[in-house]
Amino acid sequence: MGHSIGDHAYGECGIEFLLVDRSGPQQRVRRFRADVHLLMDHPEVYRDGDNTRLRPVSSISNAVLAFGARHTASEPETYALALAEHFLAETGCVRTADVHLTVSEFAPLPSDRPPSAAQHFSALTRHQDHAHLTLPRGGEPVVRGGLLDMELFATGGATFTGFARNAYTTTQNFTDRVFGARMNVTWRHSGTDTHHGKCRARAEQAVVKAFSEHTSRSSQHTFHHLGAAVLDACPEVAEVHVEGAHLTRSLVDLSSIGVGNEGCVYTAADHQQSTVTVSIHRT
Repeated sequence: MGHSIGDHAYGECGIEFLLVDRSGPQQRVRRFRADVHLLMDHPEVYRDGDNTRLRPVSSISNAVLAFGARHTASEPETYALALAEHFLAETGCVRTADVHLTVSEFAPLPSDRPPSAAQHFSALTRHQDHAHLTLPRGGEPVVRGGLLDMELFATGGATFTGFARNAYTTTQNFTDRVFGARMNVTWRHSGTDTHHGKCRARAEQAVVKAFSEHTSRSSQHTFHHLGAAVLDACPEVAEVHVEGAHLTRSLVDLSSIGVGNEGCVYTAADHQQSTVTVSIHRT
């Protein structure tokens, strides 16, 4: 019996670097991680060991850095599209270019000093920006954006009642519980003519506002509510996906050392988490 080569790909993951934008009065520092995956059409490399058309992965990571130098002020979706177009144009072997960028924004530190050539930043950030662009040869790009590792917390008011029980259920009813969640809120754009930075800002504002005004009946209830809020705030978004974990936050029992704990100290270990996912589509 014969055999043939199916889909084959290669790439470079975990390319980490900083982009520093000094072009405006308020400078900007961002930490990037780039993952590049190229679906190829060069079976001879695998079958025959013929490397004539094979680019080493250094050409991928170096391209990421070189294009970063040209895109210090760009939104990650724009930067990702430029990279994908480069990989398709640079060689006919690439069938689909898949570029995933994760971005952490550094926060400028307050200062009474007059503006100077040097500005100061903190690496603390509330979340990571997300851009995922897939560009097939001869096709239209699929653009996804999002907010990663958002952690939100309510000191009370959440409920969890009326749930199904079986022989293994130990959860009690809650009518006023603290609620913590860490989640990724990602979305797919309905087209490419989008101001991604403004969309991301509206989405973040919508999530924060929706959470602050929401009474959670369950993690599922909350995650759907936040995803729907993004759709309502961003008409250029076709679909929202919310995935993450309800973070169990239990009161720490300090009675053994003679200390009371009236809703002040909660557990924060996240090694075991309950996970929830939901996708909301525009109709």
